[in-house]
Amino acid sequence: MKGAIIHGILLAVMLVYGYRTWTRDKSTAPDHGSVVLWDKSDADLVSIEYKTEAKHVKLERRSGADTYWWGQDTTITKTPKPGATPPTPPPGTGSGSADGSGSAAGSAAGSGSAAGSGSAAGSGSAAPPPEPEMVETKKTREFPLGDTGEKLVKNYTAARALRDLGKPSEAAMKDYKLTDTKNKLTITFKDGSRSFLVGGSVYGGSDKYVLEESTGKAYVLSKELISSLEIGESSLHLTDPRGFDAAKVASVTIEAQGQVKTAVRVQAGDEGHQVKTWGDEATKKPNQTMANFIDNANNLRPTEYSPDVKTAGLKPVVTLTYKDERGAVLGTLALYKHEKSANAEAPVDMANPAKAETEYFIMTPRTRVPAIVRKDTAERTEQDVPTVMSGKAVESVDPKGNPFGKLPKDALSPHGNMPPGPGSAALPAPAPPGPGSAAAPKAPPTGTAPAPTPPGPPTTPPAPKTGSAAAPAPATPPAPKPEAIPAPAPATPPAPGP
Repeated sequence: MKGAIIHGILLAVMLVYGYRTWTRDKSTAPDHGSVVLWDKSDADLVSIEYKTEAKHVKLERRSGADTYWWGQDTTITKTPKPGATPPTPPPGTGSGSADGSGSAAGSAAGSGSAAGSGSAAGSGSAAPPPEPEMVETKKTREFPLGDTGEKLVKNYTAARALRDLGKPSEAAMKDYKLTDTKNKLTITFKDGSRSFLVGGSVYGGSDKYVLEESTGKAYVLSKELISSLEIGESSLHLTDPRGFDAAKVASVTIEAQGQVKTAVRVQAGDEGHQVKTWGDEATKKPNQTMANFIDNANNLRPTEYSPDVKTAGLKPVVTLTYKDERGAVLGTLALYKHEKSANAEAPVDMANPAKAETEYFIMTPRTRVPAIVRKDTAERTEQDVPTVMSGKAVESVDPKGNPFGKLPKDALSPHGNMPPGPGSAALPAPAPPGPGSAAAPKAPPTGTAPAPTPPGPPTTPPAPKTGSAAAPAPATPPAPKPEAIPAPAPATPPAPGP
């Protein structure tokens, strides 16, 4: 009895241990290190800058109706200056003499030559040509921060390092690739700034060596603090323009073409297999057209932000207002469009002038500025607006019925033409032209497919007579003549008798 109790206790302990093992949270937070660099409040942080020779990324705090973070990604490219002629390299100096080794006092037939054995240009090699003049081009893209950018700002508010390497020697500086680096990280606070030179990656990893300029001390920073800054705008920008949980949306108000429609969540499907979809608020019936429209609007995601574009100069397409079950507004999304003028810098082709291109923008409280969206997705949304606002759902095809809708099943023949009605004679098919006939076939009656014409035998045009001008070829080639039957040979008369 005692043994059974002990085994029961051990079994219960193992069950509890197994349950905790399989249900524990396996996600791990990134390790930023334990070496304290600074502890600041969110309000103390002003900006984060990362500079390289080809990129300049800056995240800065901005204030208006509320405080928010904004990003700038500047790409720097260098190209040879157009039309610039490189300077002529200076001639090299050689060891040869222009006077030559021959003596001027010698005879004309002497061994000395007027040109001499030395070359005028000398035997020295010419200096390398100078590098062409380069032109620097900068392109800046601005964007609001997304979740990745906001996490990065939070990590820099209370920054940590993985390792404190102290003041490195010259050999260590070379190993850390900090000697000639031009990559620089600057964090600005209200009371000052901290600057770091960014070197190479640690062996076997992506964490970075950095050197603080003010103290000369080296650290190892987590890749989480550097990698997104190296990538820039595509890693940091806002991707979800709405910013709320889609599961909380209970109704969507659609405003377009001077009309207002409200879609609400309804149940659809067979008994025991109910699913949530969208329907008209007035009928409470599922409306697949409206559901597709709302789902497609959720795919309007920013690809680029345009802070210089003002909504006053854009044409509104549709506005959606999202509300929860209590009627509280979760957010809004407005779709706009405008005609983008042709590139003024491109050469003008008078034969094929450039056409204006339509651009689509969305605007939400999170984007703060108009954001460009994919043209195909926006066009699909715009095309569905009249159907949604009319309230007419698209009729679906019954998979068990006639796939041709309301037409009778025998309305179409397999050959694509209507069959003859009862009591009427079938339409005769056109007869093919007989051999040798140049007449064109008759046109088939209306409503029937033309019968194929069998190909005729090849024809050879007659050769023109000698000395006469060739007559123009007739529109219809003549039919071939039957082959001539050769005349029988004359009979041989019988030989006369003796």
